[in-house]
This record gives sequence, structure tokens and C-alpha cells, in this order.
Amino acid sequence: MSSAEQTNHTAPAKRDHRQEVTNSIVKMLEDGVSPWQKPWKSAGMPFNPTTDKAYRGGNAVHLMAAGMSRGYEDPRWMTYKQAAENGWQVRKGEKGTHIEFWELKARPEEKREDPVAASADKTADESQRRWIHRVYTVFNAKQIDGVPTFERPQPSAFEVAQSGERILAKSGANIHHDQSDRAFYRPSTDSIHLPPKEAFQDAPGYYGTALHELAHWTGHPSRLNRPTLNESYKFGDLNYAKEELRAELASVFIAAELGVPHNPANHAAYVGSWIKALKEDKNEIFRAAQDASAATDFVLSLDRDVSRAQALEVGDSAAGDPAAVQAIRDQIGVLEGDRTQAGSSRDVLSASFAAAKSVTAEKLGDSARTFAAETQSGNYRGEIIGETELHVVQKLSPRSAVAHMKQLLEPAPKIGESVGIGYANNEASVKELRERSRSKELVR
Repeated sequence: MSSAEQTNHTAPAKRDHRQEVTNSIVKMLEDGVSPWQKPWKSAGMPFNPTTDKAYRGGNAVHLMAAGMSRGYEDPRWMTYKQAAENGWQVRKGEKGTHIEFWELKARPEEKREDPVAASADKTADESQRRWIHRVYTVFNAKQIDGVPTFERPQPSAFEVAQSGERILAKSGANIHHDQSDRAFYRPSTDSIHLPPKEAFQDAPGYYGTALHELAHWTGHPSRLNRPTLNESYKFGDLNYAKEELRAELASVFIAAELGVPHNPANHAAYVGSWIKALKEDKNEIFRAAQDASAATDFVLSLDRDVSRAQALEVGDSAAGDPAAVQAIRDQIGVLEGDRTQAGSSRDVLSASFAAAKSVTAEKLGDSARTFAAETQSGNYRGEIIGETELHVVQKLSPRSAVAHMKQLLEPAPKIGESVGIGYANNEASVKELRERSRSKELVR
């Protein structure tokens, strides 16, 4: 090839995965279709059957939209290699769907930055790591031969109602049925307001609405402190539309986990604003989906953790719940690692946890529940309302609190402080929560 030909040769444009995803979702919205959920029934959240893990964030939304546009009723997606490793075969000519994967990896030793010279908004640890972005191709189970038939759970109306009631009750949210024809979350009073149950056509209609408002509730400064909630002011405001998109996605995600049907027609008023926001920023749907996944995790973790609230109270009877047993072992392990701690680890821990329960009852009422922090991967936000010999007690909701081991918290937060406490492999990080401007009512 001559130098002139080399100069004139143009390499093919690099594909922009996020722009392609955004364009496809915008087109579906413009065509009057909600791309993340069919209105009549759900196949559940997209997941990988070879790892048994659900796809999250923007990948979940993208696979929902891709499955809907292609008529796939199966929520299972996997790579070609994963299918082959299980003896399954992607059919010839099938077109895959791209998803993205982010991984935080250590920098090569010779390229590490001097932690002292790292920018002020980075920790020394962050300055020595970098994000690796990859795009993978996955195929739906309907594109693959040999995959076992998918058995979709079909909860009864009674089971749907039971699941919905359990989620609402264990959230501890302040819920009032005092409206005639509207539903909203009011940040100023941290309360959810709904019409009476009998005003809804069916149970899914009621729980779908309630879950939407519960999704807004997760954004309160004492919980996930979501900017789109706390910096929204009125209908039509860009943040207001963005917050509605997050609540819509979170309610879909939660409903899919519970098997509650979802009707996207309830949010037609916001579609125009969503299209505008997505067209202006190709990353917005990914941010919204990430926030929605965090809200979903928060709500479902309350359900899970409050269900384990008696782990330390009931002792050996928790043996049926491996995670509850592990929570006990982790906290006992902290004590046994401290040789200055006298007495039986279990006895000392039980006495301190009993005192933590008393703190919760005094501050939040006798019906409030207290549970042990999961120190492997738990994340908690809220005000510190008390302390005992071994624990600090953090309010999570009006009717629930979590007890943290003091020895794991550096610095240990003080009573009255609002903090976020996150765990990874028995190590904790504590961050102060800063209050943002409060929004007005978010009306569905």
C-alpha cells in the first residue's frame, strides 16, 4: 500500500456500546413501549444460568429490552463459551447481544502512582488501581440448543400479596393510606402516602404502586442519599424525571424478584422527559439502572436482614440459616482475635447484643428489630442512636436497627452522627452522610 493510500485509508469507526444501547431504548420509548417490562407478565430478571447470578444495572435493562424486542420469554443469557462448557450449542447464524463488564485491577508495580502525589479526591488505595472495561457477547437460551426448559415460577395472587406485604413491613417505611386518587413519597416527613387498598383494581396494582414509592423512599439522605431525589423540586424538573426513571426501574427490579406483575403504563407522563434525558446523555440509562439496582439491593437486604434479626437472639436455632450462622461466627471471631477480651466470646457478645436491642427499643419502640451487621458484604446507612460494650447501634428505618462491632469501625462513629458503613471481608469503612436539599412530593 502506498503512503497516499495509507493516508487515505480510514479505520472502521469503533462501536459505541452505550450509545447503541441508549438509541435502542429511546426508539422503544418513542414507539410507546416500555423496554424493561412487558405489562402482562414477567419472565423475571435476566440472569446467567451457568453462574446463577442476575445481571445488574445497565446490563439488566439492556437484556430486558433486547429480549422484549426479539420476543424471548426466557431470562437466561450466557456467553458462547459458557454454553459450550455445559454441552449446549449456540445455533449457527444467531446474533449475540453485547453487555459490558467493569473490573477494578491493581496497576502494574512499575506504573503505580506515589500515594502522596495522588489527587485529593483519591485514596492511596484507589490511586494504585484502575478500572478495566470489557464488552462481552451473550446469547439468550432461546438461541441455544440443548438448554433445559426454563421453569418459570408462577406465584399465586395470595403469594404475590404475601411477598408484597412482607417487603413493605420489613422496610420499616412510614406508610399512610390517606389519599383518594394519588400516591406519593414526601421527603419532608419521610413518609409514603397511598390510596386505600380497595381503591386498586387488584393486588399487583397496589403493590406495584407501593413499591414505586418505596423506591423513592430509599433515596432519603439517611439511606442511599440519592441526588436525583434530594435535588428535585417540581414536576418537569430534569432531576425529577431522572428520579422517576430510577424509581420506575427499581420497582420493576423488586417486582421481578417478588413475581409481582408490573404495568409500565402508569408512568406515561414521564416518558417524554426520559427520552429527553437519555438523548442528551448516553450514560444516563446506565446511571439510572445502577441507582435502581442499589435501591433494589437496599430494599431486599432489609427483607433478608430483618428475617435474620433473631440470629443472635435464638442462638443455635439459627442453624437452618447458613448466613445467620456466619454472621454469628464473624462477630465471635472479632472477639476471639482480641486477647484482652475476657470471658466466653458468645456470652459477652450475647450480653452486648441484648443491650443493643434495649437501645433500639428505647429509641424506636418495643416493636423495632435489631440485627447483627453482616461483615462480609453488608452496607448500611443511617443515624447512630446508641452504643453498648461491644456495639454501636445504627438506625436503618423507623422500625429497624443494626448492631456493629466497635472493633471493626475506624473511626467509630458517635451518637447522633449519620454515616454509611460498608463491609468487605470483615473490614469496615465509615463515611459521613451529608444532607442534600430536600425535594418536594414525588407523585406517581
